[in-house]
Amino acid sequence: MGYLEKENSLIQRDGEGKLLPVELTLELLDDKPKIKVTPLTKGDLQELFANPDSEDEIIRRNIISPEYTEEEFKFIKPTMYGAIKMALLSLSTDSSQEDMQKSTVKALLDKKKDLTQI
Repeated sequence: MGYLEKENSLIQRDGEGKLLPVELTLELLDDKPKIKVTPLTKGDLQELFANPDSEDEIIRRNIISPEYTEEEFKFIKPTMYGAIKMALLSLSTDSSQEDMQKSTVKALLDKKKDLTQI
C-alpha cells in the first residue's frame, strides 16, 4: 500500500465523521501497555504548538481508554504522561515512538545548549 491511497493518507472516521479510535502500544514503557486514542488532527497539532498551555487538555481528550477525568489527569505519573504523549504524537505524525523520542531529546539538548550560550 502506498501513502497516496486514502486508507493511508486520511485519518480514519466513521460514517458520521467521528474519528475512529486506534489501539496503541506504549513502546517507551517496560511492560508495553496498550491504550486506545484518537489521532491528533491538524487542528489539534496546530493548537498544541501555538498554545503549549493547552497540551494536557489536548492529550487527555484524545485518550479513549483508560479514561481520565481532568482531575485525575493532573496527577498522572510523568513516565506515563511522556509515554502517552510520544505515542500519540508518533501516531499523528506518522513516525515511530523511538524516532519521536530521539527528536524530542535532541530539541531539548539544542535548547539547553542555546541557553548556556546566553
